Amino acid sequence: MVRNLCGHWISAVPIPGSFVCNIGDMLKILSNGVYNSTLHRVINNSPQYRVCVAFFYETNFDAVVEPLDICKQKNPGGRGESQVFKRAVYGEHLVSKVQTNFAM
Repeated sequence: MVRNLCGHWISAVPIPGSFVCNIGDMLKILSNGVYNSTLHRVINNSPQYRVCVAFFYETNFDAVVEPLDICKQKNPGGRGESQVFKRAVYGEHLVSKVQTNFAM
């Protein structure tokens, strides 16, 4: 399931012969918001066995990620800003996200 722009959970119905690729936070920053991180959850309502393989492609812990120049020019959302997202250090972002998502 994915959360739509209205905040409702909707089914992401599988298309035969296809796969799903969820966008993460770093691509959201690189694209300056052209692509958004996918808020999602996996629920198998089928009586059939289903395989879900998660693969996380991660950059170096100390990598600096910032919007690409071409994406700054696209000015997503028409908000009158050229850079919507600030640069981030991947490791700091990851640690912050883990600390807010999981009880310590």
